[in-house]
Amino acid sequence: ETEPYRERLPFVVPQRASLPSLDHYAHFREGDTLTLAGYVEATRGCLHTCLHCPLTPIYGGRFFVVPRDVVLADIRSQVAAGARHITFGDPDFLNGPGHVLKIVSALHEEFPALTWDATIKIEHILEQRALLPELRRLGCAFIVSAVESFSDHVLTHLDKGHTAADIDEAFALTEAAGIPLRASFVAFTPWTRLDDYIEMLHQIEMHGMVEQVDPVQYTIRLLIPPGSALLGQPDTGEWLGELDAAAFTYRWSHPDPRVDDLYRAVSALVEEAVASGEPTSQTFYRVRALAYNLAGREPTVFEMVPPLPQRVVPGLTEAWFC
Repeated sequence: ETEPYRERLPFVVPQRASLPSLDHYAHFREGDTLTLAGYVEATRGCLHTCLHCPLTPIYGGRFFVVPRDVVLADIRSQVAAGARHITFGDPDFLNGPGHVLKIVSALHEEFPALTWDATIKIEHILEQRALLPELRRLGCAFIVSAVESFSDHVLTHLDKGHTAADIDEAFALTEAAGIPLRASFVAFTPWTRLDDYIEMLHQIEMHGMVEQVDPVQYTIRLLIPPGSALLGQPDTGEWLGELDAAAFTYRWSHPDPRVDDLYRAVSALVEEAVASGEPTSQTFYRVRALAYNLAGREPTVFEMVPPLPQRVVPGLTEAWFC
């Protein structure tokens, strides 16, 4: 039998009148200045099939564009409600570069002072490097990118599509374009060694990105929900535990108990630091000290980076992570 015909429902402009006002949601922050932020999606799904991503079993490498007039109408309604910044919530903004470029060009023409941010894969930053200056001109305030790890071993297990060397190049490209890159990480995986975690902190400091990484990123532990593409990998029997139905994820344990100890300690530290309003840089150095102490060593001369001047990095008041 052939699959029954299923009509694709049209995309319509979201009706937000019944939702709380924008001041109840995350704000755009630049230094001490907070402004109202809105949220739209120009595309759904993703072309890529990273093994740890929850989109992979759902979309299977497919993505769909939301019609330009629908996206722009949604933005107009949020600007009328007070938004002065827009977050594009697409899983990856450059899955369809021509489509989104037309949207942000029209957006900038209609609202020249409006800023926006988007999530873009490291490999797309490299592939579409020529677009970066234009994105900056059209109001891009920052880019979120799922760096995940500086370990090529971990990145291979995640089938992430980039290498540690690619990350270095992406940092340089966004810096040259004047667009801050706010990196996200999966800091704890079954393949992340204690030294890999320390190397992540070293690379963040070396690239001058301490202010561009939200402290919660140092605590992110790999989630493996039912249906995850990771469940089909040959090494899962070495670390996979039982399904935690309430949390909708499989439990897992690291072969090095110190890594799980570090996860618990860093999570407690960051939770306390964020609740108290501790500066991002202070939290970073406390996390680094904790990691080195658990590893039983001190930074080598090659790992010691002179303190870099703090700078104002735009972002949202609610950290992005998955």
